[in-house]
Amino acid sequence: MNVPTRRLARAAASATITPLQWRLASSSRQAVKTPPAQVPSPRVTKSYRPTQKPGTSSNASSPPPPPPPPKADTLLDIWRRAWLPLTGASVLAGFLGFYIFGTTAASLRSSPCSSSSSSSSSSCEHATPTGRPPALSGDNAEQFDKELNLPEWWMGITKLRKRLATHARGNVLELAMGSGRNLEYYNWEPLSTAVEAARTGKIPPPKIPQGITSFTGLDISVDMLDVSRKSLAKSVPPMSSSAPIVKASSMADHTGGQLSFLDGHVRLVNLDAHHPLPPPAHTDKYDTIIQTFGLCSVSDPVAVLSNLANVVRPDTGRIVLLEHGKGYYGLVNGLLDKNAGKHFAKYGCWWNRDIEAIVEDAVSKTPGLEVVKLERPNITQMGTLVWIELKMAAEAKTA
Repeated sequence: MNVPTRRLARAAASATITPLQWRLASSSRQAVKTPPAQVPSPRVTKSYRPTQKPGTSSNASSPPPPPPPPKADTLLDIWRRAWLPLTGASVLAGFLGFYIFGTTAASLRSSPCSSSSSSSSSSCEHATPTGRPPALSGDNAEQFDKELNLPEWWMGITKLRKRLATHARGNVLELAMGSGRNLEYYNWEPLSTAVEAARTGKIPPPKIPQGITSFTGLDISVDMLDVSRKSLAKSVPPMSSSAPIVKASSMADHTGGQLSFLDGHVRLVNLDAHHPLPPPAHTDKYDTIIQTFGLCSVSDPVAVLSNLANVVRPDTGRIVLLEHGKGYYGLVNGLLDKNAGKHFAKYGCWWNRDIEAIVEDAVSKTPGLEVVKLERPNITQMGTLVWIELKMAAEAKTA
């Protein structure tokens, strides 16, 4: 075989393709010719549109529907917004009504004095030298004391008595002490120390303690002093054994008699406050003078204040008074004026006096007497309660 023939045979052999090779070649051609699979585009969700109600317009430029009308307030809604002012107004109205009711009820008894005019009321005031009526005697004095417990509590007077008692220190004089309603609130601890020092001959410390070292209680009513004597026995520890044996009859002559306990450290004196007042038993002046509701029960309150100024220690001594009289409002003052005569006949007290004016008059007429404090502490009583603190100037000379 020549060369050309061999070449043709070799070419024919090389051109021969098996079936397997043909399938592989076809697969390769398809892999080359088949385009790549396309990734599906993300699905776009349509925005939500509310379904329109029948009869409504689909125009976007139309105004929104009006808001619904406001819901009417219920009583509970009104109470939640205004409970504080409503409660305050109710309480104030209740106090005012209760005060007016109590003021009227306290004056049911008829009066021998007419209080229809200022002149007749003034003349009636001075018809009696003091405001202790005969009705407040004997067993009535003790019953009268018990009946005051509830009224004084709701009027806030009990709280003021406790506050007043904290001012009592050193040698104390309580004027118009009545049944002794302040005794249980005093600090009696220094009294025991002072009594023991007097018995053993020890010299007491020069500084005035925060409490009572000696006590003098004064009132014009023997029966009231007998009630206070029993209160002293309960309130003062050193007196528990000695007080019950003393009888009220020892002061029944109304001439300035007195009961003396614990070597003169405790005394009860039967005396009219218009007369000169006794000094303490162991010194010359009182460190504290206390009086509750006394200026309403004397015929000349200015003279009584001058008497107190004569026996209080200058500069450091204090006169502390809790009084009642005219208040802030004309309605209340008019009611007090209208029933003043009846109230005096029943309780021996002129409750319509102008306490602030009385104090100013006493200061102007008593050299050295000064006002330290004057306030009306209980607003619920419409200004009818008055707290006064007085002192004597250091350089003042008393009679």
